Amino acid sequence: MTKSFDPISTDGVDALLDGLGERFNETTKPKSRTDGTTARRQNGTTARRQEAPAKEDTRSKYTLLLDQDDAVSFDALALGLRRQLGRAVDKSKVVRAMIQLATERSDIREDLALYLGAPTPGDDD
Repeated sequence: MTKSFDPISTDGVDALLDGLGERFNETTKPKSRTDGTTARRQNGTTARRQEAPAKEDTRSKYTLLLDQDDAVSFDALALGLRRQLGRAVDKSKVVRAMIQLATERSDIREDLALYLGAPTPGDDD
């Protein structure tokens, strides 16, 4: 048993489309997909240009465990640098800067070696 459907009436569709064309006072020209342009919105704007994908982050991720006193000291260091520089300071940049300084400057590296070689109370490492 086959069902039959009444045909859909499209009366008035052409008039509707003509009315829309008159409303916006322009006809849309077909654009090729490779012409490098984007469609304009009714308000004349176009879509925002897409940015190039971000470069892949090649940094290594480390976890730093600090006791409460060291965490407070690190926060105070970052805050002091923020006040001195007049801008926000990323703590990971502070750590990277300390590594770079210890790598490049022998006096800092020697002080670091002396500090690490000296026994500290409660240090089990």
